[in-house]
Amino acid sequence: MRHKKWYVHLREKFWFIPTIYSIFSFLTILLFSYLISLAPNTFYVEAPSMLLITSSIANSLYSALVTALLTMTSISFSSVMVVLTTYSTQFTPRALQDFMQSRITQHVLGVFTFGFIFAVINLLLVSPADTNHLFMPIIMITIAIICLGAFILFIYHSTKYVQVNHLIGKIRNDASRVIEDAYDLPHLTAYAEWDERFPEDDPHIVYAHRSGYTQLLELENIVAWAEKHDVIIESLMEVGDYIHKGEPIFQYWPGNADQDLEVLRDCLLIGNERSNAQDIEFSMQKLVDIAIRAISPSVNDPHTALNCINRLAALLAEISIRHKSHRYFTDDNGRLRFILYPKPFRTYLHRSFFQIRMYGKNDISIIGGCIDALTIVAQTGKDTVQDDLGSFFEYMKEAIKAEELSSWDYEYWQERLQKFESALYN
Repeated sequence: MRHKKWYVHLREKFWFIPTIYSIFSFLTILLFSYLISLAPNTFYVEAPSMLLITSSIANSLYSALVTALLTMTSISFSSVMVVLTTYSTQFTPRALQDFMQSRITQHVLGVFTFGFIFAVINLLLVSPADTNHLFMPIIMITIAIICLGAFILFIYHSTKYVQVNHLIGKIRNDASRVIEDAYDLPHLTAYAEWDERFPEDDPHIVYAHRSGYTQLLELENIVAWAEKHDVIIESLMEVGDYIHKGEPIFQYWPGNADQDLEVLRDCLLIGNERSNAQDIEFSMQKLVDIAIRAISPSVNDPHTALNCINRLAALLAEISIRHKSHRYFTDDNGRLRFILYPKPFRTYLHRSFFQIRMYGKNDISIIGGCIDALTIVAQTGKDTVQDDLGSFFEYMKEAIKAEELSSWDYEYWQERLQKFESALYN
């Protein structure tokens, strides 16, 4: 898989990128200080007098820049809190991590950290014995201008993120990448069926050592571990499931590899919240949450809900095209090593719309939008999902009592139904 366990783990840590910038700031100061020490004294004599800065002016400059950087950092953190509050109250709390894990958010705060540390250390290093300063003030002014540009970028980034259409579009694009990664197994060989007999011995059980959500499975490492110990492993959970400490997560047979089970457990990343790394359903759930919040009486924004429904239709079409029932993973010698049961397409279909159906059954525009979404999947998806679409269509159709509709609504409803049937069966 494209995402590694360490990458997903560090990406969730908000402090990681600013810490890297802090370390880089220290190293930059050491490098520039060393290079400046190599400059001959005659260089300061020949330099234009307007560029030379005395120690007192350098102190004032650094102090002002430190204050300015602290102010920009404070405003940026205030903007972060505004965005997080907006997400929690108007959109969905599950989208908070999208903003906090955004590269722009983390890198901008990292730039502020870099500039603040650079200015403070320079302020401490200013020596009254040095009558003229040239390089460090110019470098500090350049860094301050970069921080100002990062501040403007962050303000634009924050205002764009609180726009619901932008958020919906970003969630849809991120989900599309998750779908692509989930079904892209370039270094693994997998099959939908397996003709050979399975071992009949009692399996050895591997239990979870902590509670939390399963965020990522390192399939290649699991297959390699199974090949090393000459065993067949079967997964007893799926990515996105919440598991409890002591709950069975794997079983394997034959053989005995009890002394090396920690390596196998390390192939499974467990966290306090669900992650986008391999969890397709979680990415789609965010759109469902926004749609449900939009059709609630307190918000009453059906157009936003329809926007989410349209994006769900596009994702379901992608899943239907890429979905593979590959569950048997083999090593390079063609021997079965790992069994992982993928979620069927009907599961994604049901999880995408059943809550929208429940809370929007009194709004014909919402249910009609769901039927239109099914029509899009029928038109652009694979033919192998037609049976699931037909069955789910009947399920969605039951949400509306056609005999109670007015003439205009009845005509709209029948038009949606006919369009779907035409797309599915023609």
